[in-house]
Amino acid sequence: MKIILMAIALLFSSSTYSNPMLQNSVWGSAASYAGINVTTLYSIAVQESGMRWRDGTFRPWPWTLNINEGKSGIKPGARRYANKQAAEQALMHLISQGIRNVDVGIMQVNLYWHGDKVANELSLLDPKTNINVAAGYLKDLNTKNNVSKTVADYHAPSNPTRGKAYMNHVKHYEKIINEKLQ
Repeated sequence: MKIILMAIALLFSSSTYSNPMLQNSVWGSAASYAGINVTTLYSIAVQESGMRWRDGTFRPWPWTLNINEGKSGIKPGARRYANKQAAEQALMHLISQGIRNVDVGIMQVNLYWHGDKVANELSLLDPKTNINVAAGYLKDLNTKNNVSKTVADYHAPSNPTRGKAYMNHVKHYEKIINEKLQ
């Protein structure tokens, strides 16, 4: 487990924000598949699951769950877990309670809408799997090569106002990341 966390920390640390590092990683292959820029994909992850890490950087956290509906006395909202096992236990509990409108992992892939894209729903907590499922969804959305609309629809396909606000947040992070790359 420590090796996985160290690898994730290395992948997401500010020292690895070079074009080759992002491009030659799961981020690059997923972005290429989705037909979007790698910094756009990473910026979506920052918007979806970003948090301040102990080293002071603001990066995505892969063990994030966001409950979108309150059922069975479980309060909606985001939850961050210390490790994959804790997040898996929490997700299994939610599923056992009939709660499936949950955004899962680093890209906050919605279990209800995209759980069928994986053989085991808990695998959405694997960062690589989560990123690849999100990339597939972005590819499906990217029918008109309009990146802004694709990003907006990733978050709120039926609410253009919310989608535009979301897209602006992603573009903000993308600008910061691109400045760090120069």
